[in-house]
Amino acid sequence: DVEEEANSHFQRIYTSEMQIEGVVAMLKAFKTSPKPREQEIFSCMIHNLFDEYRFFPKYPERELLITGVLFGSLVQHQLVSSITLGIALRYVLEALRNPTRSNMFKFGMSAIEEFKPRLAEWPQYCHHMLQIAHLQQAHPELMTYIHTALASPAP
Repeated sequence: DVEEEANSHFQRIYTSEMQIEGVVAMLKAFKTSPKPREQEIFSCMIHNLFDEYRFFPKYPERELLITGVLFGSLVQHQLVSSITLGIALRYVLEALRNPTRSNMFKFGMSAIEEFKPRLAEWPQYCHHMLQIAHLQQAHPELMTYIHTALASPAP
């Protein structure tokens, strides 16, 4: 069953049987696979991850940080696009608006660290991030990075 296989991949991530890099490589292969089943597993994993967002505040810190890295990796490696990319970016921005000591904020930071090289592609997103006062105080190096990204011509 597609759903069971998708969930088993997530379990392997959280039990450290599978590294994020391996999951990303697998998802890249499944996304463009000629096999419909692999494409279904890809879609199911993305859908389930996004569907789980509403439960992220209840996740233990370790699992949430792993999820943040996975989430950010999906953005960095262009495994999500269009509407799904917009939702991913919104979720990360929402997470960053939480208090700096919260697990959701930590989720947002772990995601941002993964797709930081792409921030220059989204100037409006960068401006939204710059307006989060506690983010400026907690991570001035990220703010400097964003200012530099905004000053650089887009690729």
